[in-house]
Amino acid sequence: MTSSDIEVERKQKVTDSLQFIDGLELDLPEMNYFPAGVALQAEEESAAVVAGSVVAFTDGLNGQQKSDVLNSTLLAQLAANKKFDREKDTDKWYGFYRSVLEQVGWVVPSFSFAKLSVAGSRFTVDRAVIALLQAIATGSELTVAKAAIAALKALPDRDRRVVLFESSSHSEKLGNFQISACGVSARDTVVMKIGAFHFTTSERVTRVLFFSFPRSSTTMFQSRQTMTLNEDVYEQVREAIIRKLGDKADKFIDELEI
Repeated sequence: MTSSDIEVERKQKVTDSLQFIDGLELDLPEMNYFPAGVALQAEEESAAVVAGSVVAFTDGLNGQQKSDVLNSTLLAQLAANKKFDREKDTDKWYGFYRSVLEQVGWVVPSFSFAKLSVAGSRFTVDRAVIALLQAIATGSELTVAKAAIAALKALPDRDRRVVLFESSSHSEKLGNFQISACGVSARDTVVMKIGAFHFTTSERVTRVLFFSFPRSSTTMFQSRQTMTLNEDVYEQVREAIIRKLGDKADKFIDELEI
């Protein structure tokens, strides 16, 4: 393949991605009120609630990289929500979630879920999240993930960030959410370590990460993945994503102070 052929192929992929983004329909979940938008500071540890996800950043990312991560993961969630039931059709939901991320520049392995096995009669998910991420995250990534979870736990039930995450991640007895830690590789590539969970249970869930689930009547699945962002690709679709999200980025992304 000649360099000319490669360039033609690259341009076609960009065109295909732009058409894909343009054709996406985004869900607008019902909420009692919306949080304000967020502008995370560059080169500092930080975190944010992104609809049904919590994303934490090490101090190696700049503001543009953080914005790209937040916008792309929100786009993938809202598009998958529109296409499939987030809580009842999770396999297809994650398949489309992955497709959206791939179209905008993420390299995403397929999600492979395994049943969560725990000891004792009851368990909380915050511990399972850390145990899952520990296998793939660096020390700094694990530190910011723990800090983000702790920050969310410290907030009162009616805080706008709590309402945003809880209303987006689960209903009374079903749920689907993600906790991610982002850093930069030695090659200056944005890397996201993600823990994905979905569950059914017999009891009404309140604060999902800290709820005491009954082991005997809860079925919970988990998956961990390492994703990398091709920023050359994302740069070509960034403005299209911003246009597609419109004010949804302000409504469904809010900062967590860590």
